[in-house]
Amino acid sequence: MITLPPRGTDEGAETRILLAECRGPSAAGYALADATRCMQLMDVVLWNRVDNPKPFLAKERTLVAVLTAPGQFAGFQSYPNYSAAIVQRLQEMVNIANSSNDKRAHAYTDFINAAMNVAASATIPDPSPGSLTAWRTASSGSPGSAFKPFQVVLGNSFYYM
Repeated sequence: MITLPPRGTDEGAETRILLAECRGPSAAGYALADATRCMQLMDVVLWNRVDNPKPFLAKERTLVAVLTAPGQFAGFQSYPNYSAAIVQRLQEMVNIANSSNDKRAHAYTDFINAAMNVAASATIPDPSPGSLTAWRTASSGSPGSAFKPFQVVLGNSFYYM
């Protein structure tokens, strides 16, 4: 039985943002290895922002402050409360993973477990030539002139400063 970590923990907050922001098993071109890599890069971004919160409008050096900073992560501005659309999407993922009659259950179980594993594990070393500090949907363009493109993974463009 898959359950997400408690919302009030860093692991719970990070698991939710990873699941909300990384394309899942229903996306075209999905592969678990790509999703895991995408989540690892998101993890690097999040913790780099915790280490240097001011440029990203976070008021403290905490994960929740980074997630709730104005204009940074859509739907997470009031975390631990987050948008109803994200709540519904994450619940659907958990429901599919827990449904023994759903042929997608295994793929969703693996996807959710990947998110929980990334959130619970040590952050990988920053692979960028600077400080990996942003991601956006690949077609959205750069977050600003200070950001340099690093890599596109599963439809997300990652940027460093």
